Amino acid sequence: YRLYYIYKIKKTDFHVFLLDFGSGQGGLIMHIWHPFDNKPLVHIDSFFTFFIEHFDSDYCFNGEMHDFWECIYVLKGKIRATNDAQVYDLKEGDIIFHNPMALHKLSVLSKNGADLLIFTYTLEGEIKNYFKNKTFSLTSDQKNIISDMLNYIESQSKDIELPPNMIEHFRYFAPSLSSPIYLQRVTYYVYQLFLSLVDSGETRRSISTPETDIFKAAAKYMLLNMHRQPTVDEISANCGISQSSLKRVFSKFAGMSVHKYFLNLKLNAALKLLQSGKTVTEVTETLNFSSQSYFSSAFKRETGKLPSEFKNSIISKSTR
Repeated sequence: YRLYYIYKIKKTDFHVFLLDFGSGQGGLIMHIWHPFDNKPLVHIDSFFTFFIEHFDSDYCFNGEMHDFWECIYVLKGKIRATNDAQVYDLKEGDIIFHNPMALHKLSVLSKNGADLLIFTYTLEGEIKNYFKNKTFSLTSDQKNIISDMLNYIESQSKDIELPPNMIEHFRYFAPSLSSPIYLQRVTYYVYQLFLSLVDSGETRRSISTPETDIFKAAAKYMLLNMHRQPTVDEISANCGISQSSLKRVFSKFAGMSVHKYFLNLKLNAALKLLQSGKTVTEVTETLNFSSQSYFSSAFKRETGKLPSEFKNSIISKSTR
């Protein structure tokens, strides 16, 4: 064989090499293609809950935080959702994301109640931080993705008899007990929605009222004084209101006391410091917890793990 010609076409990172071996016409043609990387931008390892529920007009869920993601989609009605220090009024077709350790609260605004799709999950990938504390109004195409997903879920789960140890909130997981591909298909609908939101999502703004502005100002003051233990009197004075007014604002938007909210802010900061490589002792000192044992017990109460266990889990993931 003789080499007749070699040429290269270059366009960004795309290379094509064409080699023609042989004599005359009809020689051997060999193409060598440079691959395009297709690394997943988003990955869900586990779901914890996945359900639809109707909430009455007087429903109010007090604030909480947990170490996994939560997504709430309004199928019908109106709700008010607190996401850290931001407050949102959401209607049919809106969706809100609560990232791990975000303080969040929910109440129903519409007189006929609200129908909500709620699912909780782990999330990894390059674009996961895009969804941090984000709220969107879905387009018709994005609503159709959810509709198609729910139609598929309903078709697979409606006639299934739940095992004795499975509560109704886990009904949408029941088909996965007999079908290895079921949960994968559900997950791909979720991926399709997430990628669509990154590509063309319409974000919603938080509401602004005199009370929500006080709530934001107080939360900001707490964040700036994380290394201390500011009193309720000090925080209320900084916001220019009375202690009773401040307590009422936090009850309304956070569903917890001022002290509890501040503690959760410190625990959220502690989690990030542990993720950055700080030791339990260093975190205790940096955030001025009264003692390491108090920090450990408070951390476990809110996350389900001791700080040392959480840190070990991070090390374990990094060595996989």
